[in-house]
Amino acid sequence: MREGALIDYRLRVRGVPLRWRTRINVWQPPHRFGDEQLRGPYRQWIHEHTFDASRGGTLARDHVRHAVPLDFLSHRWWVRPDIERIFQFRGEALRQRFAAPRA
Repeated sequence: MREGALIDYRLRVRGVPLRWRTRINVWQPPHRFGDEQLRGPYRQWIHEHTFDASRGGTLARDHVRHAVPLDFLSHRWWVRPDIERIFQFRGEALRQRFAAPRA
């Protein structure tokens, strides 16, 4: 990974196949990195990931600025629930992957 890296995805959103390309605009390990959609379903998608020491572990945070076509109609009913589901899934995957082993 590095600043300027391009990442191409093929995924399905609500069953519709999509191609998505992002560029890493910020690369400052171990504190943060940021990506921006160059091609994909959003009019704008800028995503910053930050990592901070917290209680003997790491607190991972996300900040996303996004916009979609017809945002005033589609955001509440389709976009927001999808984004919430994505980040809930990722949060659980991070907890499972990095949880401290039980004694």
